[in-house]
Amino acid sequence: MNIRKKVFSGCTIVAFILLLAGFTIVFEMQRIRSSVSLVVSENIKSMHAAHNMQRLLYNQNMILLDYEALQNDSVLNLYISDCKAAYDEAQNRVSIKGEQEILDSLNICYAEYMSIADNIIKFAKEDRKKSYLQHCNELNEIYKNVANLTDRLFLLNQKAVESNSLLMNDNYYRMIMPAIIAILTCIVLIFLLNYFIYIYFISPMVKIVKGINAFNETRVPYNIEVETKDEISALNSEIKKISELVKKYEKEKQETM
Repeated sequence: MNIRKKVFSGCTIVAFILLLAGFTIVFEMQRIRSSVSLVVSENIKSMHAAHNMQRLLYNQNMILLDYEALQNDSVLNLYISDCKAAYDEAQNRVSIKGEQEILDSLNICYAEYMSIADNIIKFAKEDRKKSYLQHCNELNEIYKNVANLTDRLFLLNQKAVESNSLLMNDNYYRMIMPAIIAILTCIVLIFLLNYFIYIYFISPMVKIVKGINAFNETRVPYNIEVETKDEISALNSEIKKISELVKKYEKEKQETM
């Protein structure tokens, strides 16, 4: 293997290592982005659960406040069941600070709400209008607290989605740029390195070798010019001196014969 191939092989190995490092960074950033995307997805699902609770609680409250006239237990039980399912979904998707505290408070507040609701149903069926109206007022007050907690849960996850989305995009592009720059720099460096090695090392050496071969074969004067002004230039000068000494020696030998 000649010098040029050896140098090129070395540069290629360096380039491969740098490219591999760059692509590894890109892959790692993509993995981090996917991980953050999963967290954002969980936050969005928690938002949906909170929104469902808001809607179901509102409808449930309307039925309870008008229970004396409607007394529609099947629809009421359906809303209660769906509301519990929405709460359980939110509970299973807790992923941010403060979310569990809100859910715990919501659980306690909703239990109090349902206790008053049971009394409303009882007094409506017993036709105790005064007690029924009194508990309806209490129910409406506690409903405000429950609704406020579901609003807080929704807003907390909404802020988390916005924050994580911005952080994900910002960090992704901020961290992927060094990898892209490294890859591009690697490509530029490999070409520049090969170019300078060829101009300042390979090309002068090829000229010197051709000059020496020509001198050995035909005794053509060795007149190779190398303008690198370095060790190769010094080597060329020494070869030129040696070729002149050889020619002088051969001329003297011929004259003596």
